Amino acid sequence: MKHGAHPHEKPHHPHWPLEALLFAFVLALGLRSVHAPETWIHLKTGAKIAAEHALPRTDPFGYGAAGGAWTTDSWLFDVVAAKLDALGGVGALVFVKSAAVASAFALLLPINHGSPLAAASLLALGACAGWAGLVEMPAVFDLLFFAALVRLLRPRHRFRWWQGAAAAAVTALWANVHGASCLLAAWIVGLKVFKASLRTAARERLAYWATLAVCVTALSWNPLGWSVLGRTFADATLVVGGWPAAWFSLYTVFAVAGLAASWYTLQQEFVTTVAAATIIALSLVLPGLRLLAILAACPVIALALGHWLKARSDTWPRVMRWALFAGALFAGYHHFVASPLSRARGYGSPVLSGAVHYLKSNGVRGRMFNEPDAGAELIGLSDRLVFVDARPGVYPASFRSEASDWPRLFRQLDMVYRFDYAVVLNRRAGSPAKVIDEDPAWSLAYADDRALVYLKKVGENAWLVPAMAPRLVAPNRMWPDALDALLADKKKAGKILEEIDAWLVQAPDSVQALIWKAYALGRLGLSDKADRHLDLARERVGLRLNPELQAAYAFALEARGRLPEAKIAYHAALESAQRLSRPRIEAEILPRLAALHRKLGDERGARSAEARARALPSLVESDE
Repeated sequence: MKHGAHPHEKPHHPHWPLEALLFAFVLALGLRSVHAPETWIHLKTGAKIAAEHALPRTDPFGYGAAGGAWTTDSWLFDVVAAKLDALGGVGALVFVKSAAVASAFALLLPINHGSPLAAASLLALGACAGWAGLVEMPAVFDLLFFAALVRLLRPRHRFRWWQGAAAAAVTALWANVHGASCLLAAWIVGLKVFKASLRTAARERLAYWATLAVCVTALSWNPLGWSVLGRTFADATLVVGGWPAAWFSLYTVFAVAGLAASWYTLQQEFVTTVAAATIIALSLVLPGLRLLAILAACPVIALALGHWLKARSDTWPRVMRWALFAGALFAGYHHFVASPLSRARGYGSPVLSGAVHYLKSNGVRGRMFNEPDAGAELIGLSDRLVFVDARPGVYPASFRSEASDWPRLFRQLDMVYRFDYAVVLNRRAGSPAKVIDEDPAWSLAYADDRALVYLKKVGENAWLVPAMAPRLVAPNRMWPDALDALLADKKKAGKILEEIDAWLVQAPDSVQALIWKAYALGRLGLSDKADRHLDLARERVGLRLNPELQAAYAFALEARGRLPEAKIAYHAALESAQRLSRPRIEAEILPRLAALHRKLGDERGARSAEARARALPSLVESDE
């Protein structure tokens, strides 16, 4: 039985040169993407499953949950990712992830055969718009499974058993790679069965419903069985990696356009349209689905535009012009996303490796305190039990709240859990670690640009503390002028320089130590040496990745009288803080920038900086 179809609903039309270019473009985006700290946990889980041939049933990574129930709904991803990381390092897993994403976007190009160039442009823009989701996590494979099911189930023709078997296989694979979202597979198959059953003979109807039954059953073909459905969308409540999830973004444009386009394409493309509308609607309340929603919206928007755009075939000259467009788009992506953010944090860009090395080489032992944001990487880089991490559902909400509020509650937490050492991120804005600095029971043992290690003076590591002289320099302060009072005492000035030199020996790649030494040398009248240290700091890669260090560098330049350079550096720091959504850092920088503008005689610039600072207080409380 043949069925009539809208011109834009014909079977898929290959556009191999354009598909190859689109694949290469998205692959390049993936290779230069941001990363997520949570990947470390998946790698460690995969290695544990491979070694023990069983899924964990209780939390093997932390003691804060007191051995609470925990397992993984992405065991297949975890194991394969761990193998790839072990065999090929970071590059192997990043490549496989990038190829999966690129395949997903390329698979959806042939849906609109009338305007393939417009469809390719939408898909390329969509891949850029979803940059925050291009991380090495199970959810990224949702894109490939979604695209495969749409391509598999979209054509209108007689029922074919091999397609039903393929749909069941994709469903089962989805349930093992990322069980938290595998219910979407059954939903997409259900849409196809519902639509087909309205216009097919009784025998075919029975075959379609049998396919749905097999696909629903396939959801249970995983180690968790039907229990996997109890974890549906459990990891989608937040954007993976903690990257910004602003409403005023390209995601919102795609979501609104996708929902609007659904009104035009519902009759001609029921399965694709309803599946896309469902995912877009879910993404409005589940930010972790945003990248999938963008991908789902692209073919619907392209089909809707087909009603107004004149059909244009993808001739070689047009394909070459599209390649130029893709090149310009990638250049913008590289400037705004890849260059400032791809090495900022997460898998492949560890920030705690120095701290972990210190713990191991010095034999530090006992109970560790860590903040939630540091838990995932500590799990990945060491075998130490963490106090807390950011996995959803592992810890009681009250415990997570108290652990997140550690800058205020550290002493109370210490009284309850009796920590022996602490590993915290070196955040200077607001000096959250000041609460440990001021506690006489603790001593700072290690510091670099990204992490601090404190040891308790009594207990498991007491033998290490006498060997450490009390520190005068506090590395967790934002501005080098914290040294002014110490440098004013000539008897302490030499000791300050010795301490900073020891800091550089302990953390040779520290940019902050170079900046602070340059400031101290300048204050002591050693101008040439101060400028040389600033030049060394400018050449360090870490300076470009950290807005706090950029701000400290700008302040040191200002102290040296290099005001135009300081102004540029302050603005670079502000831009980095905005990209990372760090309003607390912005609030620290803007008053300094306003004062600098006045030094330069720019009253308008000063007032603009002050106005921006006044707009920030309501945001600061939610920072980090």
